Amino acid sequence: MASSHTELDTLGHRLRHFRTAAGLTLDQLGERAGVAPSQLSLVENGKREPKLSTLQAIARELGLDLAELLSGEAP
Repeated sequence: MASSHTELDTLGHRLRHFRTAAGLTLDQLGERAGVAPSQLSLVENGKREPKLSTLQAIARELGLDLAELLSGEAP
């Protein structure tokens, strides 16, 4: 169970990194990807596991491959 929490934390860190690198706020990315900013915040903080469709929309809006967003390495 601890590993999945670690994976969610890593995903959250990567998401925040790529979002801020793209110069987007939670509101802006949420609007573009069709996700509530509060949901994005939960994902970035490792508190919510997003649906695959949500991750695909986020990756598309950030100009990333889904695999790039889901990498287990720190950004």
